[in-house]
Amino acid sequence: MKGKGALAVLLLVIVIIFFVYFMRTEEKAPIEEEISRFNQTRAELTTANLESVSRVILEWMADSDGQVPDSLNDLQKTRSYGLSLQDGWGRNIRYEKVSDSSFRLRSAGPDGQFGTEDDILKEY
Repeated sequence: MKGKGALAVLLLVIVIIFFVYFMRTEEKAPIEEEISRFNQTRAELTTANLESVSRVILEWMADSDGQVPDSLNDLQKTRSYGLSLQDGWGRNIRYEKVSDSSFRLRSAGPDGQFGTEDDILKEY
């Protein structure tokens, strides 16, 4: 009987330590911190992909008298790059031809919705 009582007390102490550790209010839980870092990495990957796509478009423009392509499909038809046209969340990057000499690349960001404040936007 004494062994069962000691085991119950030990189990109770472990549960209390668990809750104190994970329920701290002044810091994020470890899982939240990992998710935050993972989303930050996805945003950095998206920025790198936007830069890569922009470089290919700028090369296209150099070969096309400064004219931007009508769509990203034009790039894929004439260029054989291992170009990723997706953001860090696996969604397609949106290309917008602003004028004959400027363009915009946009990722919908973490929420997957275009036109919200978390969009990642690059204008050239």
